[in-house]
Amino acid sequence: MNRAHSRSRSRGVTPVAAAVAVLVVGAGASCAWWLGSLGGARDDKASSQADAALIQTAAKAFRAQHERGCPTFSSLQQEEFLSRNARSDDAWGNRFRISCDGGEIAVSSAGPDHKPKNADDISASR
Repeated sequence: MNRAHSRSRSRGVTPVAAAVAVLVVGAGASCAWWLGSLGGARDDKASSQADAALIQTAAKAFRAQHERGCPTFSSLQQEEFLSRNARSDDAWGNRFRISCDGGEIAVSSAGPDHKPKNADDISASR
């Protein structure tokens, strides 16, 4: 009987062990995907912030040469304050808005939720 019992142990992986292994591999893959998507979201926000800051810098240069009026994205490109291939929208497809209030120039977009004027908006103002 001892011999029959030892043979059953050497037959390979049990179904329970295989199921546990599949669960562990699946959980690991899910965690890796989740962590990767967090990094992508940070990259989208950072690139959109940089684009907004670039547009704001161009708008300030525009205002230094034009005493009146608030520039549009098109006018910044036409007068070559921005290159023709500058991004006019954020990483989520929302157009950047340029607003001028007195001497302040602000550039913003709606951000990932596509709804303006809330906490996830992308903005550059100084």
